Amino acid sequence: MSEDAPKRSLLICGSPRTSGVSARYADLLADDLEAKGASVSRWDLARKNVAGCIGCEGCRGDFSCIIEDDMQELYALIDMADEIQLVCPVYFSGPTGQFKCVLDRLQPYWERRIGPCACHDRASEVKRPVVLHVIGAGGDPFGYEPLLTIVKSAFGSAGFFLADVVDRIGWGQGFEEEGKMLFPRKGSER
Repeated sequence: MSEDAPKRSLLICGSPRTSGVSARYADLLADDLEAKGASVSRWDLARKNVAGCIGCEGCRGDFSCIIEDDMQELYALIDMADEIQLVCPVYFSGPTGQFKCVLDRLQPYWERRIGPCACHDRASEVKRPVVLHVIGAGGDPFGYEPLLTIVKSAFGSAGFFLADVVDRIGWGQGFEEEGKMLFPRKGSER
């Protein structure tokens, strides 16, 4: 990246909800990044179709995933990014199930950089930063340390390092969440 070029920020929203707390936070984050001069590409999991890794080792040979879905778009965005801003809700101390599929699908990067057929010179590599924005209601007594470990591992395999963790536990909760869809039981008044 030249000094004149804007920073290429990839904003990934790992929420399965299109207009939940994480998506609203990501909207504000995108505005803030653009106001600071970054060129922002956004990838919202809620609008994507991503299957889980099947452990087939198909990525071992040519370092690309054999599953054709919206991860192909994300791979290209990751490859072009100078940094990643990751907005991730925390469910029971870890990522959502849907976002765990995305993290597991970073396997081709592991194969290229670390795996038995690795062809990447990690010694000369400059790792790029990931900033993790953790979103949650705040009721889990076990915190979100497992989320940090999973993100460090998955994005570390792709040539990134966890540069910062922005704790937004409790952000956007309360009265703003009254509009969440409720799933009433049969026969209830709600």
